[in-house]
Amino acid sequence: MPGNAPVRAAIITQDDPFAVPALLEEFLSRRADRIVAVFLAADPLAPGLPATVRRWAGVFDPLSFARYGLRYLRAKLLGPRPAHVAARFGIPTEAVPDVNAPEFLQRLRGLGIDLVISVACPQIFQRELLGLPLLGCINVHSGPLPRYRGILPTFWVLYHHEPETAVTVHRMNARLDDGPILLRGIVPIMPGETQAGLMQRCKLVGGRLLAETIDRLEAGDAPELPNPRAQATYFSFPTPEEARRFRAEGGRWL
Repeated sequence: MPGNAPVRAAIITQDDPFAVPALLEEFLSRRADRIVAVFLAADPLAPGLPATVRRWAGVFDPLSFARYGLRYLRAKLLGPRPAHVAARFGIPTEAVPDVNAPEFLQRLRGLGIDLVISVACPQIFQRELLGLPLLGCINVHSGPLPRYRGILPTFWVLYHHEPETAVTVHRMNARLDDGPILLRGIVPIMPGETQAGLMQRCKLVGGRLLAETIDRLEAGDAPELPNPRAQATYFSFPTPEEARRFRAEGGRWL
């Protein structure tokens, strides 16, 4: 930034009751003064509650499904939700139907945004949004890149019995998890680690890395590391068979 001026940033995320609040708490406790607004993007591919229940029932054992369902209901009813966390730091939140809509892009321009931070945003950033902020758009990914691109990296590293994982902050481009890497934090995988526990730890690391990334961008000292496509592996939501193998080999969701 010219003259090391403070970054004016916006966060685009979703109204997730589990992982997002932990990351926001960790990040905003360090750099709330740099955040102008938190935008909650709608999920255009959300399958609806019945389909969501069927999807998760296909990967959980009955006990884990019941426990996960109770945790979800408790979080939805009692919080904290992303808006609650932002409010504690005096940051306004707004719902956004379409992050690529001209009216939303104009809203960002009006706020004088230097940087957009994606935290589990359920929508794909298109070219105009990616090019709008002076410092671009960055994403925090709870997995090592270029490997483990895609969905649920905390499940897949456990599925493959990795000894460690990583959280990655990277620049965004038109491809999923594809932009140059700005910062990476190694996360050791503990004996008996659960997917939920690992995800929580990764979100806390992600919050700290985002704060450090802002410091580096302000100082003009944010070197980019390669994120080579030739080494990339992509993962999607696990199939019931993959979930059964995960459990049979000692893996636990909760």
